[in-house]
Amino acid sequence: MKTVLIVDPFSTGKLYAPLLNARGVECVAVISTPQLPEHFTRDLIAENFRDVFAWEKNLLNTLKTFAPIAVIAGCETAIYLTDYLTEKLGIRGNSPNTSELRRNKFCMQLALKQQGLANIASQPLGSPERIAEVVASLDESSTYVVKPLNSAATEGVVFAQGGNEVEAALKNAAWQQTNDLGELNLGFIVQPFIAGPEYVVDMVAFAGTYIVASVCKYTKIARNGSMFVYDRLDTLDPNAESLKPLLEYARQAAAALRIEIGPIHMEIIWAEDGPVMIEAGSRLHGGIAPLLFQQTYAPDLLSLAMESYLGNAGPSAGTVSQINHGRIGFFSSDQQRTFQAPSSQVIQSVMEDEAYCGHRYFIEPGQTTPVTIDFATCPGLFWIRHSSPQQLEISSANLRKKLWPNAKP
Repeated sequence: MKTVLIVDPFSTGKLYAPLLNARGVECVAVISTPQLPEHFTRDLIAENFRDVFAWEKNLLNTLKTFAPIAVIAGCETAIYLTDYLTEKLGIRGNSPNTSELRRNKFCMQLALKQQGLANIASQPLGSPERIAEVVASLDESSTYVVKPLNSAATEGVVFAQGGNEVEAALKNAAWQQTNDLGELNLGFIVQPFIAGPEYVVDMVAFAGTYIVASVCKYTKIARNGSMFVYDRLDTLDPNAESLKPLLEYARQAAAALRIEIGPIHMEIIWAEDGPVMIEAGSRLHGGIAPLLFQQTYAPDLLSLAMESYLGNAGPSAGTVSQINHGRIGFFSSDQQRTFQAPSSQVIQSVMEDEAYCGHRYFIEPGQTTPVTIDFATCPGLFWIRHSSPQQLEISSANLRKKLWPNAKP
């Protein structure tokens, strides 16, 4: 029986094992570090795995006895160990010599620059001692982004106007503190704010050939003093002529990051001068997106990622087609209030909506909702799909009204 190692099978990484098991592939879980937070580790579904191991150097000999055919990165925390194991076990994968390109936000931008691709001028800080030096180089009339070098999602991201606000953000930053991934913050990066619509391109690498599996566009709104509250994520047709410049840039950026196998999750701003990558990860799109993609694209991201890891040939370019329109809608809270879940009757009526796929709250009944200013303070979401864009709009309004009734229109 074939065996696959899955490092940190959490978040969307937990979706691999049951599908591989159904294809007769045995899965072994490797937990990269005991410092992983509980909200990650509770995703572990132990019955999907032959064995579950906690990583330590002596484990390598045990893993060799399984003769694994692939090592899969389950989520962001798995990248370094996944790359290390592929090399030590002699398996196809991404080189550990270039792991930094896929986890460190400064190294990502430097890789783009070295390949002559559009990039964001970035100043890294490994310690607070560099704050004065960096601030002295900034334009007081410009907007900047301050963010951790190795965080995920929007954790620790601050938008600042001019040097004074950047200085305040850096002085208040979580230096040498543990982030939401359970990792120690390696430092921070200061970048000029790039304006333009934000896209997400998910690709799968087949020996250096990049198949676009999904394209999405974020809509963000101004709310609660923030200009960047998530409102929705809409799926787009990867074969649309208008998206060709975006997707060609995404493929070139993936090559610059030296990704040879597996999924690629890339966030891109389509600025006035063209597309520019914000950041990327060599793992699946997080959250519920891969489940939505199963109902909006054929073949979908998850199935393509499995084929890549199993060493199968990738499809030809343009093979992925959009079979439905999809949307993830994000709830937002404009005040702190006690959360009360909808009644069973309301949930029943929600489930009868013809576009409804699912919904999820990130808080429990009785808890206080935070005021929403970013994704980290988003209280919940829903996801829908339909062949008609018009029905998608109708269903979206219907579900917002029923699932988050106190929201502003």
